[in-house]
Amino acid sequence: MANYNFKNEAEVYIDAGAGKIRLDVTKDLSFSQTFTDNTYEQKTLHAPQNLHDASNITKANAANFSFTIPAITETALDTVFNLLVNFKAGTYTLNTFTMYIKLPNDVYRLENCVITNGTFIIEKLENLKLTIAGEASRLTRGNSSFTSFSGGTRTPQYMKDLSVFMSTTNLTEGVFSVAVELQNNIEWTPYETVNKALNIGNTHNVNTTMYPSNFTLKKRIVSGSVGQYILDTFNSDVQNWKQNVPVLITAGNGLTGNDFRGFKFNFNKCSFTNRNNVGDVFTQSYDWISNDNTTNLGSKITYN
Repeated sequence: MANYNFKNEAEVYIDAGAGKIRLDVTKDLSFSQTFTDNTYEQKTLHAPQNLHDASNITKANAANFSFTIPAITETALDTVFNLLVNFKAGTYTLNTFTMYIKLPNDVYRLENCVITNGTFIIEKLENLKLTIAGEASRLTRGNSSFTSFSGGTRTPQYMKDLSVFMSTTNLTEGVFSVAVELQNNIEWTPYETVNKALNIGNTHNVNTTMYPSNFTLKKRIVSGSVGQYILDTFNSDVQNWKQNVPVLITAGNGLTGNDFRGFKFNFNKCSFTNRNNVGDVFTQSYDWISNDNTTNLGSKITYN
């Protein structure tokens, strides 16, 4: 009897050059890769009955992947955080890595992965989470020699303390949701060349497919949102906007001292718009974006 593979049995590993690290993917695991079909017309004067175009598949699009992981008090998440936030040493580009998805009867491998989006999720009464999305050069299946291993002890980091400052206003009271997003906008270098096309020749199969290999980091965007109940105990910025103001968000366990664990975001030059939301309870939504051109995001976004 054939065996099925279920997503809830998947084990996710990454290798950024220092050995494989197992991630605690809790949900939203997804990965795929598509191919480009450049069709051409077959209808001619001598064959007017050929009304269907023919396929010519020689090229693969970049693969995509996404997953959500909890913030933990151990150091296993540091590698993912560094791949998202920090540049490759001595450059203004991002580090790449290999990703493995191990199932009871299968292994999938994503090569030359790069993180294009990371969202830090901060919710009351929930543990801190990080949602990751990215692209890769190639997706392949099958590696019978891959060995599973435990990721060791894992302690989720609960969001016990939260502090939010927008401009000079303390928004901590009444805040019910906070999200911070880092986008790494990349562009894959054109890889459909004459030499590669000649290598394909008349052999059209997956082994001769042209896969992307190199990319350029074009832009970085740091933005976020803060949802807050409108209370009568503080002055509100509802239906307001400001520019060149600081944004400081701290979420985790212990807001001060050396024992703090969690996320910190400290940006000096930001713009925000604030709008009213009408529901059973009136709320306001701060949507902000960083205008700071610092290249060292690791000094602005920290994970302890």
